Amino acid sequence: MSTGSPKPDLESVGFPELTTLGKRIEVLRIGRGLSKQHLARFAGTSRQQLWRVMTGKSELTDALRQRLAVALQVDSAALTTASISAASSTSPTAASDSATDSAVATRAIGISLDTYLCTPQLAERTLRTLPNGDVGRELKRMILTALEDVALERHITLPAEFFELRRRVLSGEL
Repeated sequence: MSTGSPKPDLESVGFPELTTLGKRIEVLRIGRGLSKQHLARFAGTSRQQLWRVMTGKSELTDALRQRLAVALQVDSAALTTASISAASSTSPTAASDSATDSAVATRAIGISLDTYLCTPQLAERTLRTLPNGDVGRELKRMILTALEDVALERHITLPAEFFELRRRVLSGEL
C-alpha cells in the first residue's frame, strides 16, 4: 500500500456520501431499530427514494418530512436543515471529539439505554426488524440475552413483558 496516494472519492466508486440530513435520518432510524425498508414503508415511500433524499440526490418534500417524522417519532422540525445546522454547531470540536459525537447522537435519538431496557415495546420493535426462521430466532435470542446482561450490570429490573418477548421469540411467534 503506498502512503502517498490520495484516498479515492467514495462517490466515484459507487458509495455516495450521506448529507447532514441523511446522517440525522440514519441515526434516528438505527436508534428506533428500524431497517431502511421498514422506515421507507412506514413513511409511505420507497427505499430508493429515501436513499435519494439521504444522499442529497432528491429534495425532501414537506409531506415526506412529516411522514418520516411520524415514523421516527420526532418533531418534523428535527428534520429541517436549520435544526440540524444548529445541533451540529453547538460544539466546535464535535467532529474530532468522540465523546461529543456520542452525546450528540444520544440527543438526536432521544432515548437512553436505560429507557430502552425498561420499555419492552422498543425491544419488540427492534426484534421485528430481524429475519425470521432459525437464524433470526437465534439472533433475537442473543440480543435479548445481551440486553438482560446489561440490565443486570446496571441493576435495572426488567418488566415482565420483556420476558414475554423471549417466550414469543422461542416459540416462533416473533
